[in-house]
Amino acid sequence: ADRARHGNRVAYQNSEFVAVLYADTPVQGSRFLQYVHMDHTELDIELISLKTGKCLGRPWLSIAIDAFTRRIVGIYLSYDPPSYRSNMMLLRDIVRRYRRLPQFIVVDNGADFRSQDFDRFTDLMRIHVRYRPAGRPRHGSVMERIFGHIHTEYVHNLAGNTKATKKVRQTTGKFLPSRLAEWCLEYLYYGLEYWAFEYYDTEHHPALGMSPREACERSLNNSGARSHRIVTLTPDFLILTCPTVCRRGVRKVDRQRGIKVHNNFYYWCPELRDPKLHGKFLPVRYDPWDATTVYLQINKRWFAAHCKALVGLGQMTEKERELITDELCGRFRLRDGEEPSPQKLKEFLRVFTPEGAAKLAFERQQENRELYERIGLGAITPPSQRSQLVRVATAPVTDINYEPGSTYLLNTLPDYVPQQPDAPEFDTF
Repeated sequence: ADRARHGNRVAYQNSEFVAVLYADTPVQGSRFLQYVHMDHTELDIELISLKTGKCLGRPWLSIAIDAFTRRIVGIYLSYDPPSYRSNMMLLRDIVRRYRRLPQFIVVDNGADFRSQDFDRFTDLMRIHVRYRPAGRPRHGSVMERIFGHIHTEYVHNLAGNTKATKKVRQTTGKFLPSRLAEWCLEYLYYGLEYWAFEYYDTEHHPALGMSPREACERSLNNSGARSHRIVTLTPDFLILTCPTVCRRGVRKVDRQRGIKVHNNFYYWCPELRDPKLHGKFLPVRYDPWDATTVYLQINKRWFAAHCKALVGLGQMTEKERELITDELCGRFRLRDGEEPSPQKLKEFLRVFTPEGAAKLAFERQQENRELYERIGLGAITPPSQRSQLVRVATAPVTDINYEPGSTYLLNTLPDYVPQQPDAPEFDTF
């Protein structure tokens, strides 16, 4: 009756709930890292810049959680909306912490999970992807429950949370989240990291009868460590997580100029002097954290190629390059689809000062880049020069009783001893 009157969604919400398990009921895997759920959410908190103290908006959080042990295995915090980069950074974080990749990944039907680069990577690493049925949110209950825990137990207790804006007519301007914000992206990342891998990891879980950490240790004792599935965080692995330059993933070699990427930008490396490579198509990937470098494959080896037109401008992310190109096209009224020349772009950058929305976007990218450079998941090639797009003076920010710098790498797997300092003390969780 509900389906005939209101449609499938209302009928699904009013359908009976299965509260018991039978022998043939499908389970969430049978061991650790067999089934991993991945999803994204926008956190209910306003953040500020670490340097200027200005409000930068709400960040996006990506989480990977093991379905069998309910253990959080990876997090990624950024100002950028969900995309292929979020998925790849999440997989990088899983490898950084556990030196493993999941056998099955359960995701929704978002465009970021349907991308060609995501399919290529999962096929290459022999990862099976399972998509949840559209319009049936109960299949993602594992993810929705952990998002609820994060907000109610941690985020909603921080200064600058947007919980009050749910009743916006009852909130005065003095108490808006943007005026009460005190947390920056880096401090929030370390706080979420502590909550996920120390507090939540050791709390009693009602569905398990034990903590997620104890369930993981029991699973490893029963099913084994599976050392043959170890994946190390090498430069080759980081390059494989980078997106390809196009659908085909290849570019034609010009012996004199190099590899043409992003329309008018040429990238060069000494290996391209080989006359045998002239006119051939090579696999090329670009680093989202460093627009000045791409990686091309020659004889089953990856080589870094740099753009000479961007030398001297410092490291910039791919998002920053797109923002600069849009700003240049808007000021000089270029035609639709027309890309500026590298020389014109370089001259423009020397006198360009971001203002308004552009300045806010550049400050967000700077916060993202600096955070993941410290963690070791940023640009593959170490930056030789910082980006000079945002020139700001350091302003005093609200004091936060926390000293970032330690990363919680879990040492529950054998043959793995993390080389990290002791974790700081948190008294207000």
